Amino acid sequence: MNTSCQSPGDCTEWGPLQSIPFHVGAALFAAAFLVPNSFKHYILTTRIVFIGAVIAFIIWGVVDWCTYDVLFWGVVFFIQLLAQLSYVLYSMRHVKFPPELEDLYVDVFQTFDISRQDFKALVNQNCKWVNIFPGDKYAVENYTTVEARVSLLVAGCLRVTYKGTYLHDIKEKQFIDSVEWESTQLRRGELFQVSIEAIDRCFYLCWNREKLQYYLQANPKLHSAFDYMRGKDIIDKVYQTSVNGSRRAQDQSGARDEKIVNAIDIRQGLAVEDPTVIYQQQ
Repeated sequence: MNTSCQSPGDCTEWGPLQSIPFHVGAALFAAAFLVPNSFKHYILTTRIVFIGAVIAFIIWGVVDWCTYDVLFWGVVFFIQLLAQLSYVLYSMRHVKFPPELEDLYVDVFQTFDISRQDFKALVNQNCKWVNIFPGDKYAVENYTTVEARVSLLVAGCLRVTYKGTYLHDIKEKQFIDSVEWESTQLRRGELFQVSIEAIDRCFYLCWNREKLQYYLQANPKLHSAFDYMRGKDIIDKVYQTSVNGSRRAQDQSGARDEKIVNAIDIRQGLAVEDPTVIYQQQ
């Protein structure tokens, strides 16, 4: 029995070219590695191509070589890739939400190109689903601290007052405490300058503020969406506060002409909404 080994450089005769399944498998492996990882469906595409390549190599090993080792490892790779593909397809499935959250996602978060999976992860990220009833208080002025939570009203309406004076309403798909969130980002121990009370049955999502901020820092797209929503909320609330203040002044003076709300009115409205904001800007 000849036990001598022939090194690759000593090849005196090359074997014939391999069959078509071998070349198909090699080409598919090469194609899978050429898919850019920036491609939207990179993981799904590469797994499908890898599965095709493994199938081609299994056919090549069984038909041309008739060896169990090629068949065994081919089956192992096939099962592994099939499991990964199944997980990817499961992750990409259409995520369904309750009707209220579905409206919130479609009307607000979908406009920022937030995926359903990302939105689902957000509402499951240290988030409480809270129901309150007419007359229940979300915050009491000069009593409730502001840094512990951030809440987004999903359904219902809340009324905001300052020393018993009506300022504005908080409606669906608005942050309940966007003004306080913005004005106390760098300060702790601050208190609500307004009272917030439910005027009908309300449902809102409530996050721990610190944990939410860490989560948003790791998700830039959600972070940008929250910044835009918070800024728009503040402008809307300050504007409504100013408009309502102007109407009260007109009612008291008996004036009938509509007053145009200007920057001074908005600044005054912001001072009423949260006086600490004005002092921070000076």
